[in-house]
Amino acid sequence: MKNQFIVTLLIFCMSTTAVLAQTKKPTTTTKKPTTTVKSNVPKTTTTKKTTTTTTTTTPVTPPPVVEEKKTTTTTTTTPTETKSTTTPSSTTTTTTTQSSGPSKGKKTYEPRVKEPKPERVREPKPERVREPRPERVKTPREPGTSGGVKFGIRVEGSQIVSFETGGQPDFSPGFNAGLIVNIPISEKVSIQPEVLYSMITIKASDPAMKNDFIKGTSNSIFAPITFNFNLGSGPTKFMINPGGYASYLLSGSLSQSIGGVTQSGAVDLTGVDKFGYGAVLGLGVKLNNNFLIEARSFYNLKDSNNKSILSTIGIGYMF
Repeated sequence: MKNQFIVTLLIFCMSTTAVLAQTKKPTTTTKKPTTTVKSNVPKTTTTKKTTTTTTTTTPVTPPPVVEEKKTTTTTTTTPTETKSTTTPSSTTTTTTTQSSGPSKGKKTYEPRVKEPKPERVREPKPERVREPRPERVKTPREPGTSGGVKFGIRVEGSQIVSFETGGQPDFSPGFNAGLIVNIPISEKVSIQPEVLYSMITIKASDPAMKNDFIKGTSNSIFAPITFNFNLGSGPTKFMINPGGYASYLLSGSLSQSIGGVTQSGAVDLTGVDKFGYGAVLGLGVKLNNNFLIEARSFYNLKDSNNKSILSTIGIGYMF
């Protein structure tokens, strides 16, 4: 037994000497796939390489074969910056597995590379299309109702109408003509002052003597002012125009015919009160908001015994 132990010890020493002699020789370095990890320090990358040398000794004697595994780890620092192919937060570990006992070859496992997750593509939300609000269409105002002051002219024929029994004068027309100013208060109501030249005639005759008559003529300035109430809608409106007037007598004349002889002359107004006043009422229609057709009556309030009115009918136009 002692001899066998010594032989075994000698064989072990010889094998150890052979192993040491082989280790002094340049070793063949097997490059393993490396994974570069980009750390917070961008200029320094550490790569670990593992070299495994396996020596198998075939025993001469029955003792079992002794296997020795030696692992050499080399750390290399490269000064250049290497771009990382993985994300900074991920780390890949390389594992080398060796079998115990005699092996025919080295099994190398490639590192598991995590496949990047597909990015979630958010579909754009459909934009809300707001329907345009319908525009407010302002109804155009009718012509003549724009709210501004309007001017116009008026021409009308006149006739004295008496309420006395048997005192009805003959037909002897006069006329009024002048300017109109219309000042609207609202769409339905307006104030209308006027300035008119008025020529009034009155004629009386004897039915038994047809050629005999007497005729009086007066020239005056009338200044009526009325409230105009427009009834209805559209371009045609009915009007009710109540109000009053003031007058000033300019001149007068008198003519008569007796037995075929006609005489005429001016009336002396010395000492005569030339101012007068009264009430006026008009009824009419307005066409296309511009053209006026109106009948009016002027009643003299200055003479308390007055039993006649001045009736007129005429036309007007508002610009």
